[in-house]
Amino acid sequence: MNSSTHLKKNTSSKNTNTKTEKNKYYNIVILIITGCFIGFAFPPFNFSFLIIPGYSLLIYIIHTSINYKKLFIRALFVFIVFDLISLSWISLAGIRPDADKFLILGGIFTIILHCLTLQIPVFVFYFILKQFRKIKLEIFSLILFPFIFTAYEFLMSVTEVSFPWLITGNAFSNNLEKIQFAEITGVYGVSFWALCLSTLLYFLFINLNITIKNRFESTPHKKPSFIPAIILAFLFTFLLISPNLYTIFSKSKELYSKNENSDTLKVGIIQPNIDPWEKWGMRYSELMNKYSDLIQDLYKKDKNVQLFVLPETAVTFYLLHPSYHKEYIVLKNISDSLKVPILLGFPDFFIYKDSITSNNKNIKKPRIDSKQSSDGSFFYDIFNSAVLLDTNNNTEALQKYNKIKLVIGSERMPYQEKLTFLKDLIKWGVGLSSYQTGNDTTIFNVYNKFRFNVAICYESIYPEFFSRFVDKGAQFSVIITNDGWWGKLQGTYQHNQFAVFRAIENRRWLIRCANTGISGTIDPFGNYYNKTPINQEATFIANIGLREEKTFYITYGDWLPKIFCYITGLFFLVGILIQFFIKRNPI
Repeated sequence: MNSSTHLKKNTSSKNTNTKTEKNKYYNIVILIITGCFIGFAFPPFNFSFLIIPGYSLLIYIIHTSINYKKLFIRALFVFIVFDLISLSWISLAGIRPDADKFLILGGIFTIILHCLTLQIPVFVFYFILKQFRKIKLEIFSLILFPFIFTAYEFLMSVTEVSFPWLITGNAFSNNLEKIQFAEITGVYGVSFWALCLSTLLYFLFINLNITIKNRFESTPHKKPSFIPAIILAFLFTFLLISPNLYTIFSKSKELYSKNENSDTLKVGIIQPNIDPWEKWGMRYSELMNKYSDLIQDLYKKDKNVQLFVLPETAVTFYLLHPSYHKEYIVLKNISDSLKVPILLGFPDFFIYKDSITSNNKNIKKPRIDSKQSSDGSFFYDIFNSAVLLDTNNNTEALQKYNKIKLVIGSERMPYQEKLTFLKDLIKWGVGLSSYQTGNDTTIFNVYNKFRFNVAICYESIYPEFFSRFVDKGAQFSVIITNDGWWGKLQGTYQHNQFAVFRAIENRRWLIRCANTGISGTIDPFGNYYNKTPINQEATFIANIGLREEKTFYITYGDWLPKIFCYITGLFFLVGILIQFFIKRNPI
């Protein structure tokens, strides 16, 4: 081998290595951009339309992956970037002064689990793509991306290990003109719409790329046409503006914006702004006096107020237990003297009376994972609850709701009734661990006239679950929460903004009362009023409209993603059959 040949080989090898390095860095940049686009689409950033090119890039990443290992690494990189932007607030909350360091670990675990579960739709989509590629229908199978991803988002809300927080549709909660059709499809319909736009954008990219490439390589007499790209651009534009057309032709804004009907309820909302870490150690008398002053000061502003609302775990002790009768009487006397009911959150201590010795079927029996007293004399459970202190009602007649959707890990371990050793696995220093799940769907009634449902904190992100209460006759809705754990981090803004969908899906006025903010009221169109600042004490009075009509979504719930689950399952089965027949009959 002469020196010139050797030099050429070395030069060629260096060029190849340089090209490989450039491709590597190019791919990393694409992965980072994809994760950033999706992450910054959610509150508090609210660059919602970035999610469309973001998922379009994700389709590209899936489509161009050469094997499952490569796909897993690339998709994991994207989802880590996405979650660091949109979910890191859980861990960051743990480094705040006096915060429980469990939040740091819990946040890391949440991100890892979320990144891994997001691989499910990615792998399902990739599997179908690979199989349809074998029968020359790969381009057709790309259409399935919105169906598969929306089905996944829905399925992630129906188990005890669920986290429907970053549903694609939630990114558009601040674009009211775009999301009014949620009264038919729910938030998952908005997800599907956005993912369809991402798919069309990717089709447009593929078509333009092929057309331009062929145009340079073709003869002057036979140049490729841009007509398919024009058609795709038209379809993309039409789909993009179609929600606005629905809003216009359905007259959603005129019908629901500031619409209070003939009946209204005047509600006083109290945001006490008590540090969530400190309030569990506060003297109970101090806490009661604070609430008493806030209620009476608000009443002086408008004596026509008809209901007071306090946040989740406004009191941190077992308010209805005889041991705390003195504290209970403070609030009860205020309600009776002002003749105004008070709604508030509290931990409820429930004893299964005579549950050990009695054979009476009418006595409520303890559950498998119920707690037992230290002396073994009785079983009991603790619930995260809301109670309505109505005027002149005794304790037994009080209306009460026990939270059903509990936060995984911090409030309850999933499936602990089957794996009872899990219930004591995690304990917080602020009394939050090992709550029991409620099993009732209470509709509160004020003055035997006004009916409403209450969602406690995390429950407000479950669309169909929330609508079940409205279907039982709620004329308006209340969300009580304690987002003080997160301060001014992203989680507070996200949780607050996602409530807009519950107002639109059900076309109900919604009251949001948060311990440290954000509190406010939302009309059935999604407009936000009386929005309070974070980490400030605030009180206000608002007129809440009452509605009886049921939307399509209230009646039929998440009908759309359920259909997509069947479609996904069908095409996954077709993919398995293709794989089977090709193995049996190689082409």
